[in-house]
Amino acid sequence: MRLTRKQLGLTVLIVALGSLALVAGCGGSKTKAVLSAQEGFRVGKDRYDHKKYLRAIEAFQQVIYNNPGDPIVDTAQYYLALSYFGEKDYALASVEFNRLVLNYPGSVYAAQSQFMRAVCTFENTPRNSGLDQSELGEAISQLEDFIVEHPESELVPDANKYLLRARNREARRFYQAAVVYTRIGAPAAAKIYYQKVVDDYTGSEYAPMATFGIAEEDMKLKAYDEARRRFENFVTVYPDHRLAPKAKKRAADAAFDAAKLAMKKADYAGASGKFETFKKDFPNDSRVKKADQYLQEIAGKTTSAAPKADANS
Repeated sequence: MRLTRKQLGLTVLIVALGSLALVAGCGGSKTKAVLSAQEGFRVGKDRYDHKKYLRAIEAFQQVIYNNPGDPIVDTAQYYLALSYFGEKDYALASVEFNRLVLNYPGSVYAAQSQFMRAVCTFENTPRNSGLDQSELGEAISQLEDFIVEHPESELVPDANKYLLRARNREARRFYQAAVVYTRIGAPAAAKIYYQKVVDDYTGSEYAPMATFGIAEEDMKLKAYDEARRRFENFVTVYPDHRLAPKAKKRAADAAFDAAKLAMKKADYAGASGKFETFKKDFPNDSRVKKADQYLQEIAGKTTSAAPKADANS
């Protein structure tokens, strides 16, 4: 079919436009130039400094994967981990810090990465003590290892702070379990958990409260002498604690209740001694007069119970 001059002109124009599009398309598909390790790191660091952590992660990954033998790779690895930490992705941050510790043990960032790995483990533990807390124990072990292996590190004070926080959180878990048993009226079970806090988390903020709690459970179990001893020890060990004034009062309660219990059991000699001790140790207590009344009652009982002399002897 013969084309008209007009049709021929349109055909030539379409072909020309198609050629231009093809050239433009080819030009746009040119591969981007790969940055050097130093340049790539500078890009990543700039993004990190501006808290563009996701884009920083991209840049640091490229530095690491494209330059495996470059001296700057361990630094890029460290900042890659820090970028995940900045994103609060503690699980991946921990993986990357651990990778630096394992792959670059001679790096200047190795000790810092060991510390940060422990911090990530701590931060990744659920705040709700009712959820799985297994990572908390792992964080404590990692922090303890760091302190032992790097005693001169400037990060040791920070490690100790995190260690105390971790111990407090673990102690709180056992303390709360003890409180639950206290509320349901199971003093023996409560004492077990309070004692664990005292034994295993002595330096935690829950240790004093657990010590006080054990004494209170002894009161419920009517182990008054033991309760008094514990309350008095509490005052000696924690004189400035908010519970110290209450512990002093409870020590007096325990001493008085011990005397009353002995009297109830008809152990009049024991009761008499305990009431006398109560008066001597707590002379300003409002129950001193009551103690005197009990002593008079005991005296009457012991007198009436004494064998009468035979009038014919």
